[in-house]
Amino acid sequence: MKSAKEFAGWLHERFREVKSGVYLTKSDIATLSGRQRFTHEFITDIHYELALQGMGFVTDTHREKFYLFHLPTEHWQTQSGHYQEPVSNIHLIPPAKRNAPTPSN
Repeated sequence: MKSAKEFAGWLHERFREVKSGVYLTKSDIATLSGRQRFTHEFITDIHYELALQGMGFVTDTHREKFYLFHLPTEHWQTQSGHYQEPVSNIHLIPPAKRNAPTPSN
């Protein structure tokens, strides 16, 4: 049985050159890690170890597929040409005035 750190090292070594990333199934992880069952903490620990090496490891909501990918290195705002228009769903809310008289009709 491999520890999360050992398994993360193996994943990194095997797939670090695959720029598009890969996905694994539950069965793949069980077979490759030598575990019959694994916990959410095991997956979190794998992600932690891979993140130190510039990769991420996450799952879908049903924990059926697990995604291994390269973490981005570019901040979103450096892509300013792609976001010319201001974000329309963010609005500043002015502070409420206290004890202000209410307008009468």
